[in-house]
Amino acid sequence: MDQAQKLRDLASWYREFAERAENPAIWDARLRTAEELEREAGNLESRRERPLLAKAS
Repeated sequence: MDQAQKLRDLASWYREFAERAENPAIWDARLRTAEELEREAGNLESRRERPLLAKAS
């Protein structure tokens, strides 16, 4: 499993874990963490695709 997929899996876990939070501040923090992990996964994927696009030119 690649690093981006691991981050997406972890983000999914944080989203599920957020649903169990009874405190709104904790719920919000877990959702923000999930969003950050998704963003980082996207960054990793785009860095991986850029060299491929450069070679194709």
